[in-house]
Amino acid sequence: MAAFAFGMSRFEFREEIFERRPQLWRSGFTGPSLGWSLIDRALDLQDPTRELLKVLRRGRIEPDQYVEQFVDIGVRRRRILKPKLYALLAEGATLVLNRIELVSPEIRELCMQVGRFVGAQTSCNAYATIGDLAATNVHWDTHDVFVVQAAGRKHWRVYEPTHLLPISSQISNDRKDEVPTEPFLDEVLEKGDVLYVPRGWWHRVEPTLTSDTIHFTIAVHTPLILDFLVWASATKLPELLEVRHSLLGGELDRTRVAEAAAAIASALNDETLLAAFYSRSRERERGGTGFEIARVMTGENPLARETILSINSRHAGPDQSSYMVNGIEIALSGPHRHILDILSTDIDSSLGDLAAQLPYLTWSQLHEIARDLIRADLIFVAGAGDLEPAAMVSADNELV
Repeated sequence: MAAFAFGMSRFEFREEIFERRPQLWRSGFTGPSLGWSLIDRALDLQDPTRELLKVLRRGRIEPDQYVEQFVDIGVRRRRILKPKLYALLAEGATLVLNRIELVSPEIRELCMQVGRFVGAQTSCNAYATIGDLAATNVHWDTHDVFVVQAAGRKHWRVYEPTHLLPISSQISNDRKDEVPTEPFLDEVLEKGDVLYVPRGWWHRVEPTLTSDTIHFTIAVHTPLILDFLVWASATKLPELLEVRHSLLGGELDRTRVAEAAAAIASALNDETLLAAFYSRSRERERGGTGFEIARVMTGENPLARETILSINSRHAGPDQSSYMVNGIEIALSGPHRHILDILSTDIDSSLGDLAAQLPYLTWSQLHEIARDLIRADLIFVAGAGDLEPAAMVSADNELV
């Protein structure tokens, strides 16, 4: 199961670090090994499109050098030519798997945990290198990132921003002459280290000479004030008479524009409008959890004491009147609600932990309620645990 040790709350991170400065957590990731075997499994499932798969060696290598298209029993498909990919990796190329969380349950858990910590949607790209060639030049990103060093070592130099908080259209390629000479942070990341880099901070990333290296870059996708203004302008401003006047090029235009600006400021400063934007953003969020038919439909693999459960939302907090998960708002009561309240606070809890906190429930009741919540996609199994046989339930329906 993915496990981060940030040593601070979401509130502390937002108030002290987010969008302000980089932060390095030595040994900040204590989860399972995320090495080349995970990359192998992802490659088996990844559709090698130009958008999802890249190979870099002093620039991008065109996909036709290592991907072929063919017809497989009437279906047009793509496949990676393994000998050519292996040869490129042996020559020092870097393999990049964009949106790897779409094909890797382990990386989905990383994204969910970082998303819960920040309170935002996340995605992930993987960078895997055998050799010492740098995959990218110095640049900035237009979104905040959490870097998880999964294998080997990598040298990071991070420089202060010369253009604060860039948006997606404000890229760094044409501004390389602005890179500061002295880095703000100059560190070699070891396996298990986690580095937060705010958007707009220049960074130069290079492998070391000692070993192959894998890192995962978890991108944080937060709605911006600009997004709110664009949405609110389309939603609210057409109702204002002041913005519906014509502009004819006369002196009256200046007065009317000033009146419109005042009306717009008043309209956009409405707290109910901001609340509606938050609600819209959360309605659009979707979780990417796995299926659990064997656990919750057939009973083939019953939930065990060690089974780790997590709430399927990046925004959930305790004492909410309802929960918004995958676009559906659900109000619960009784033990169903109690379980979600616990998971909203603790993020991850084993079924045994829940049983200890809800002693009024028998094991059979708790097991069935957990299955209900999984079937409703409100919670998910975050760690497989050691599956116990069905005989773990005693005759009086208590834990044994």
